[in-house]
Amino acid sequence: MRAGFIEKPGAAYFKEVEEPQIVNDTDVKIQVKATGICGSEVHAFHGKHPFRIPPVVSGHEFAGIIVEVGKGVTKYKPGDRVTAEPQYGCGECPACRAGRYNICRDKKVLGSNGWSGSFGEFVVVPEKTIVPLKKEVSFEQGALIEPIAVGMHAVRQNRISISDTVLIIGAGTIGLGILLSVRACNPRCIIMTDVVDFNLEAAGKMGCTHVINSTKESLEEKIMEITEGKGVDITFLAFGNGPVVEEAAKLTKRGGVISEIALMQNSERAPYELIQSKEISLIGSNMYTYEDYMVVVDCMAKGLIDTSQFITQRYPIEKMQEAMDMADKRPEPVIKVMLEF
Repeated sequence: MRAGFIEKPGAAYFKEVEEPQIVNDTDVKIQVKATGICGSEVHAFHGKHPFRIPPVVSGHEFAGIIVEVGKGVTKYKPGDRVTAEPQYGCGECPACRAGRYNICRDKKVLGSNGWSGSFGEFVVVPEKTIVPLKKEVSFEQGALIEPIAVGMHAVRQNRISISDTVLIIGAGTIGLGILLSVRACNPRCIIMTDVVDFNLEAAGKMGCTHVINSTKESLEEKIMEITEGKGVDITFLAFGNGPVVEEAAKLTKRGGVISEIALMQNSERAPYELIQSKEISLIGSNMYTYEDYMVVVDCMAKGLIDTSQFITQRYPIEKMQEAMDMADKRPEPVIKVMLEF
């Protein structure tokens, strides 16, 4: 089959590889129509991802058409338009038994450890991971469900209300996915900060109330001006470098919440004194569950989530190297690079 192949760090290209086959009775084979390049694939391209290790057919943000099902599959048939949650748990641990398989220690993740990913023309996944696409949702939108579901999971954890003021730190793909998920809850104020004007402009078009470039304005002064000195009700961390947790603790109101979605890198010591004295709740958010996927699909179909600003570049799979270079080096503004079959 046709595939985008990461052979070794720094080498990603198009090639023909072996097509995955149905092995288990509950397997479903999908022909991929669109697949996004995630930051984790860029890390794999550099040989710095913990489990997406070259050589690998990576990819996990996708949508397509079912072409074959195992004899035990009962809910789906060839021709169905679908995406799939690119993970499943062991089913036996306490987390899995509690329905929290997203934090299973031994979960399997598409595009890693021998499970051929969506940079290939076909993927084989368990029936239980399949998420049907409603007729209003395109294949490209279907490929965006995964990154948006990351944000939806964090938002659903925190039950945002119409009276809340929300801050999102980081306007990359995940941050913008959080924004779209927050918008569906209709809070009174959404503030987003980043250092890239292009992404902040996209955030404004997506319905963000206030955008702040922290290299041009004092973030703390602007937040306190907007919130009349109180701070925000909830801060979502979609950026994980430097003293971002300390910054969030300063900007979050007393009794507020910090939701950590980003993978922390080179971060300084957490501001325990501020968190304790202000009684701030610090909540970790890891990926998503099936329910988060279904909520995103429903919101897309109803027009509550508008993805029109998300995809900035499109490439056929045959231009895998060019697409990966764009996602990695960013010679022009990038939010999401989409590969098409």
